[in-house]
Amino acid sequence: MSDGTKKIQLIVQQKPLASPELDSLVQVLQDEHGLDAYTAKYRLTGSGKALFGTGSKEKTDQLAALLRNHGYNCWEIQQTQVLFSPLRLRELAVSSDSIELICREKSFVVSRGSTVVAVLADVSGQIKERCIRRHMTQRNYRKAMHMTSMDQEEMVRSVLKGKPLVDLYLLDPKGQPQAAVRIFPGRFNAQGLGDRMTPSALRNLQIILRLVRECAGRFVLHADFGLGSLPGCQIKTLDGVYLESQEILESLTRFGWLMCDLEQDRPEAPPGVVDPALAAVAVALGQPALVAAVASGNVEAVPGLNEVVRELQAAIHDDTANDEKGEEEESEQWLPLPPERPESKISGRMLLSALGTFFAVAVFMLLSQDNTPLLRSVAKYSMKAGLIPGLLSLGFCWAGFYFIRLKRKIENTPTSRIRSMAMGLVEVHGRATRKYALVSPVSQSPCIYYRLRKYKKDSNNHWTLKSDRHSGHVPFMVEDNTGQVTVDPLGAIVRPKISRTGFPGEATLAFQGVSAEDQDEKWVEDVIYEGAMLYVLGFAQPLREKRKSLRERTVEKLRDLKLDRQALHRYDTDGDGQISEDEWQMARSDAEQDALKAHLSDGIGRKRQEEHAVIARSSQRSMPFVIAEAASEARLARNYGLFSVSLLITGLATAGFALFKLLEFLGA
Repeated sequence: MSDGTKKIQLIVQQKPLASPELDSLVQVLQDEHGLDAYTAKYRLTGSGKALFGTGSKEKTDQLAALLRNHGYNCWEIQQTQVLFSPLRLRELAVSSDSIELICREKSFVVSRGSTVVAVLADVSGQIKERCIRRHMTQRNYRKAMHMTSMDQEEMVRSVLKGKPLVDLYLLDPKGQPQAAVRIFPGRFNAQGLGDRMTPSALRNLQIILRLVRECAGRFVLHADFGLGSLPGCQIKTLDGVYLESQEILESLTRFGWLMCDLEQDRPEAPPGVVDPALAAVAVALGQPALVAAVASGNVEAVPGLNEVVRELQAAIHDDTANDEKGEEEESEQWLPLPPERPESKISGRMLLSALGTFFAVAVFMLLSQDNTPLLRSVAKYSMKAGLIPGLLSLGFCWAGFYFIRLKRKIENTPTSRIRSMAMGLVEVHGRATRKYALVSPVSQSPCIYYRLRKYKKDSNNHWTLKSDRHSGHVPFMVEDNTGQVTVDPLGAIVRPKISRTGFPGEATLAFQGVSAEDQDEKWVEDVIYEGAMLYVLGFAQPLREKRKSLRERTVEKLRDLKLDRQALHRYDTDGDGQISEDEWQMARSDAEQDALKAHLSDGIGRKRQEEHAVIARSSQRSMPFVIAEAASEARLARNYGLFSVSLLITGLATAGFALFKLLEFLGA
């Protein structure tokens, strides 16, 4: 069969989140290669390896080049038919230059320089659920653009938490499997490990992997079985039901052979590129002939050189991994936990309202004593004279005029760009982003605001409110194309667009807060999700941040200097080992200068106005504060207008009824 007619499989390493370039990549795949956009996006997003497509060598070469240019690892292979299954390990023998793996039928030897492909698999299938929970945690507590997939070390730890086993494939010089061994932890004689043997079955399994890695010339470990979408390697049916144990082991065998096939497309070092470990050996030994041998690639004739190179390669790999891990830790974008709910403070107005309520209740109790008809007479004549309807009409009319004023404020306040907004009453439009790791309690989704109400049926089979909590104390950010600003929603009128009603038993994967026993409960969750378009009308004011004084900075510098003997020793100009008064004054002067520089730089560090401001509730109660998830400002104003009209009509109708009752009472 010619190369042009051979069917080549294109395997791709998925990424856990849609990258900023994914949409453009999918568009190119659809326009230039005729691929379905949804299918391509599905195959590129995930945590494992997936079959991207099958076709001619020319076609897969084009797709592979495009995917690699966008940062995806991919392989072009011809899948090999499974010729034999791994044999179960019974015991092993470890020597200085080889490892003998003894099975019931035969034994195999991993010698120095062998090529070994290892598959560490969790046959319980729980790694998929653990990976999903990890992604949910990252989505909830980390900025979305900084989500990462499991590295191999994390994946190995996750597999070892389940039901792990190891398949070892020994490849011949042509890259084809010549032997396969399956290792079940605790089900082989570990005496062959000698002094390395431990009481832990999992630990013994890890030791075998380490010994094989050290002995083999090339060792490749795969720990993502069950995560990707590879043909014949599934652990669940299409209905989501786990396969039987024997079927999972058969899938694992096909996965292992497929991983061996990936070695067909292993990139080789380009000509003229010298391995850094070989170069390090040559330079360290200072041998011109050895340098020439390294440059030419002819190092086999140098005794012991390969062993030294292998150790240096491992060291370089570890250093590089540590450097990458350090850079990753520095670039992590984990969001802080939401602040604690502030203690409620009783204002003067609230105190007067409470006293008035207490006084009214006390009067009611006094009037109801001694079984006197006074209370009944007051209630009777208040209704007959139209007093109670009149008070209700005043309340309806006041609410109607309040929302009319709010509608006019919305219409008359110009929309400000965040970067150029002024202090005072402002109106901004933008996309909501989280400032803290706030998650809705039921749907377990990243959000900037939630309100959760729980209801319970009473004796009359009516729903009564039992609890009401919200995240109005958690600030968030609103950003437009000019900048972003903090919004403190405490005391705002918040109008979410999404409201969900649920009943016990409707818990999500990560939520267990709804009781599954009491069938007379329900919850209502109002949520504004992260990324929603918001309308905010509020009072912009300077952001008050706690800043260290110059004296505090100076004291902190001097304290650090006293604790750092090496830094303090620099001021010992006479070298007597003691800091004299003059030397201490010099140190104190330098500390004061450093503190002054830090104080001044902190004051001018941030220059953008929106970073110095916060939109919050004004101290003047008449100033509106509205946060609404609305499609447009006009629609929001129209809704408030309709609501105010209905309140005014109800108020006028109630006022007319009150006037009628008053005239009837007066006999007019």
